[in-house]
Amino acid sequence: MKHTLTLLTTWLAALLLASQSAYSAPVSDARELTWRTDDTSVALLNRGKMVWQHVHDKKIGKPYMRFGLLDGTELTRPWPVPKGYPKSDHSSWHRALWWSWKTINGVNYWEQNQTGTEPVTCHIETQSDGSAKIALTIAYHTPSNATVVIENRSILVSAPDANGSYFIDWTADFSPAGQEDVRFGQNSYGGFALRMAAECCGDAARGLPAWVFRSSEGETNFNGQRARWAAYQGQLPNGRSACVAIFDHPGNPRHPALWQSRTQYPYLNPSLTCKEEYILPSGKTLHLRYGVLIHAGIADTKTLEEQWKKFTGQT
Repeated sequence: MKHTLTLLTTWLAALLLASQSAYSAPVSDARELTWRTDDTSVALLNRGKMVWQHVHDKKIGKPYMRFGLLDGTELTRPWPVPKGYPKSDHSSWHRALWWSWKTINGVNYWEQNQTGTEPVTCHIETQSDGSAKIALTIAYHTPSNATVVIENRSILVSAPDANGSYFIDWTADFSPAGQEDVRFGQNSYGGFALRMAAECCGDAARGLPAWVFRSSEGETNFNGQRARWAAYQGQLPNGRSACVAIFDHPGNPRHPALWQSRTQYPYLNPSLTCKEEYILPSGKTLHLRYGVLIHAGIADTKTLEEQWKKFTGQT
């Protein structure tokens, strides 16, 4: 009888432990936030997997930011683009989330010849809750030529909230480096740009619908149209869902922004020079501010509008 009671007690304890495990958070959602930093990058890790990474390598220029979910699922296309990466295209210079003028004073800065655009200084502050501040000074020039534009950039990344969502507050001040006016040429695309991962296209073979673009004006096809914000969202092959939204600040020139979007490869871009060039006079500063929401799950219009109002100080 004593042996039977011992077995019964052991079985009940095991059953209780299994029941508790079944109702606890999945391992992928458990948090063990750490930082990985070196001279060229800073990354937030959760249980050893990348949540986001900012790269500011002087040798390659054009600082950029990769980001994803707390379980390590990346939502931006990696850069450099891995060999054999699915659904790639000619735009190998698309660097996840990044800034690049199309032309400055008639010189192309968008494609690979932008090696002369390098971070001159970079200061990083990280916190144990997963928040960070990145301050950059960036010089714009072609190789072996004098600097034509100086940018002072500030990136504030919030700590992930209870659901794993977080926010990037990106501001920049552009000033002519010399005594001459600077001309940012007209082009449909260019400026603050986002290239999403190939996995963020849906997967028809697995029955996953294509991801959907949506704007503050209720449009799903808003290429070349104005909007306060624009979002891209859908289901991932691992069964999770996500939404990424870019917010245009009312203080920006030409607000609300004219947008560029691409469905054949996931791309989103509020383009300051979409319809006309922008002249920055000598001695003046161009101030720009954008927000990026990385939302764990699908976000409805009400949620996105509330986030835009919070970003712009209207709530």
